[in-house]
Amino acid sequence: MYFENVTLFPLEQHVSNLKNIYAHTGREYKEPLKSHMDLVYTYFLTICKNKNLDNVFKNFEINFFSTNTEVSKVLFKDMFCNAVYMHDIGKINGDFQNRVMNNSLYKNIPQEDSNHSMLSSCIYFDYYFNLFKKLKGEDLNLLLVLLILNSYVISKHHGSLKDLTDFEDAFKNEYLKFSEKKYLYKDYDVDLNIDSKTIEKCFKALRINLNKLEETKAWQCVDIYVYSKLLSSLLTSSDFYATSHYMDNREIKDFGLIKDINEYYDVFKNGSIYKNIQGHKKFLSGSGNKIFKDNDINKLRSEMFIEAEENLLDNLDKSIFYLEAPTGSGKTNTSINLAFNLMQKDPSLNKLFYIFPFNTLAEQTKDSLEKVFQNNSKLKNSIAVINSVTPIISEDIEEGPTKYKLSNEQHNIDYKKSLLNRQFLHYPIVLTSHINFFNFLFGQSREESFPLIYLANSVVILDEIQSYRNSIWKEIIIFLEKYSKLLNIKIIIMSATLPNLSIIGERNECTYLIKNKQKYFNNALFKERVSLDFSLIKRNNLLESLLDKVIETSHTKNKILIEFIKKKSALGFYNNLIENQDKLNSEILLITGDDNKAERKKIINKIKSDGKFILVATQVIEAGVDIDMDIGFKDISILDAEEQFLGRINRSCIKKDCKVYFFNLDEASLIYKNDFRKQKDLTLEDDVVKNFLVDKNFEDYYSKVLDRIEENSKRENDSNITYFRTKIITPLIYDKIKKRMELIEERYKEYTVFLNTTLDLDNGSILVGNQVWRDYKNLLMNSEMDYAEKRVKLSEILEYVDYFTYKVNRFDDSYSDNIGDIFYIDDGYKYFSNNKFDRSKFNKTEEFELI
Repeated sequence: MYFENVTLFPLEQHVSNLKNIYAHTGREYKEPLKSHMDLVYTYFLTICKNKNLDNVFKNFEINFFSTNTEVSKVLFKDMFCNAVYMHDIGKINGDFQNRVMNNSLYKNIPQEDSNHSMLSSCIYFDYYFNLFKKLKGEDLNLLLVLLILNSYVISKHHGSLKDLTDFEDAFKNEYLKFSEKKYLYKDYDVDLNIDSKTIEKCFKALRINLNKLEETKAWQCVDIYVYSKLLSSLLTSSDFYATSHYMDNREIKDFGLIKDINEYYDVFKNGSIYKNIQGHKKFLSGSGNKIFKDNDINKLRSEMFIEAEENLLDNLDKSIFYLEAPTGSGKTNTSINLAFNLMQKDPSLNKLFYIFPFNTLAEQTKDSLEKVFQNNSKLKNSIAVINSVTPIISEDIEEGPTKYKLSNEQHNIDYKKSLLNRQFLHYPIVLTSHINFFNFLFGQSREESFPLIYLANSVVILDEIQSYRNSIWKEIIIFLEKYSKLLNIKIIIMSATLPNLSIIGERNECTYLIKNKQKYFNNALFKERVSLDFSLIKRNNLLESLLDKVIETSHTKNKILIEFIKKKSALGFYNNLIENQDKLNSEILLITGDDNKAERKKIINKIKSDGKFILVATQVIEAGVDIDMDIGFKDISILDAEEQFLGRINRSCIKKDCKVYFFNLDEASLIYKNDFRKQKDLTLEDDVVKNFLVDKNFEDYYSKVLDRIEENSKRENDSNITYFRTKIITPLIYDKIKKRMELIEERYKEYTVFLNTTLDLDNGSILVGNQVWRDYKNLLMNSEMDYAEKRVKLSEILEYVDYFTYKVNRFDDSYSDNIGDIFYIDDGYKYFSNNKFDRSKFNKTEEFELI
């Protein structure tokens, strides 16, 4: 193990009265400080062992030190381990023992400063600084950087990483204060006696050395950043596990890892899809019978599956893989196979993450995975969707995973284990949002940082990366390259319109798994399954022409999809169709981002059934919705969105005369703010771009887009990539790094309103808004309920609260009740038109009418 033979801080030698110094209270006995420190370190080693982190630390060691500096490497190990072990040594603070631990032996200590985190930081720094005096060598500058960085992480183990440049004054002031008040740490046998000028020299050296490291090797600053994030995650996680262990009197043993990938892979291989693909592979090699007809879409899907696997196996030393394939080509099954292959070839990989831009994609993929494992309840229950509207998976002590319902049904729920599983992602397969993923990478708080250790030695599948804010694509790929290399994360990026992000990275180590993508994109089954019509784009009296065309089409086609950019436009056209119902002979449906999960599911299930339907929608329909329509009409936005929309038409590739009409009604710049792809010469208003879409030539299209991104990154402003690297990452200003890497920019204030209505659920039950509100409020106000139970139950009831809540930018009516910034309106029914939420009754500003 990497951390064998580490020299831990000799606690007993340096701290007297240890048996009477405590770390926690809350049970029938107080936890001694040494017991807590030992337990934290035990969990640290347990995490390292279970997550196979030896390779991760070796990556940092190789990156930071030359091969012949064994003394530095030993010190690097000791410093890292002791940052974890010593993080709470500041609890020897007599004021902490007096006030927080109610320790009678310290009742005479003045109540001046009970801060234990900063005192821990000061003692840790002092201990190693005195060792450094005896050292020489070229690595001493780097070790000083790591010493101060470790000290900073220790000082923030109950808070958030914010700005290392602010640490100097805070540390100096605290250190000097403690040095003057020896009675606060009287049980420690060494005086804190570094003077003010020496501390200032150390921090000056820190700034100089960080800049030198970056000048010597560009983007080394990201390595330092990732190191600090890993230390923070390991330290806070080990501390949290140990504290939970003491409070609950229970060892944490299950970290939700894939212990035997063959257990999963064998089930996948026994499925009909995999068997047919292998049969086709034998046919292609001349050793088997023909499986598919020439015009069968599954023939192409199988060949893409086979090619991607072969190219993966030829490049197992790489960290980032691109899977670019048409919509409807089976990317989900292909990606599952790729992930299982990676984990089979590298036993250190023991967790799978699927990252999505939309919750609907996560739910859809979960359904696909559950079908694969439908006959194996253990594997089926190892899949978890983690987002704000999916309840925490509750551990029923006797029956396994369960789920809260609005009823009197009782379960023997292990709430503390359920909450811990959610906080630390203790699930073998995690499906979550790209917002959560970026919080894992760039978050500042403890809870945001916990999951980072579980990303190490994992496979991460990023779906629809083109939906990320493209003004930071360069930064995204650079950070992904660094994280993947240092933490041994295998990343599969997949999309139907994948930008060539490798040309804007720094190492260009990305591997394309489909070498000749045009073989698939230009195949008639994909390219010609839908014909494109641009005649409405410049049409006068557009809405009249659009209505006429929809009415005309409805007499020959069963399923029509019409997509708008703005909710207001979608609702207006939906109402217009309702008024012309007698001319249509179809059921009219509307789906927008205002619809809750239950309503969306009901509509999609209806669309999948036999019958004649016209579905009016916003862009919520583009991705993650498995429907197969005959004809489409779409308000133009960006080329990626147009291609995603095409994937909803003739998805099965067996229908005839399927067409999409594009029109230009609403301005797309609001929803795609700061997106280069919304510029008119990069949309379907331009004839060249029309041809890109017809020919599926996304490579040349993205060449234009990336040129503009690169140009913008070099401008003399805050977007300048060099400024970001040297002035924000290098000095480790964590809050500005997180701000820069936000996927969604905060643009305007919104209010959340809870509209009291009655809903009919798919299972035949009725959900009454005022009952949900009452249950929610009572739960929030329950001060006697255990914290873990409350968190779990809140996550469960919030799924139902979501059914009744809407985001609006203003409302003029009085509200009946409120909980914080959620406003309850009792007569919610009056804000609906034709059974759909009409936000125009709230909003007066069109810019908020999106999606």
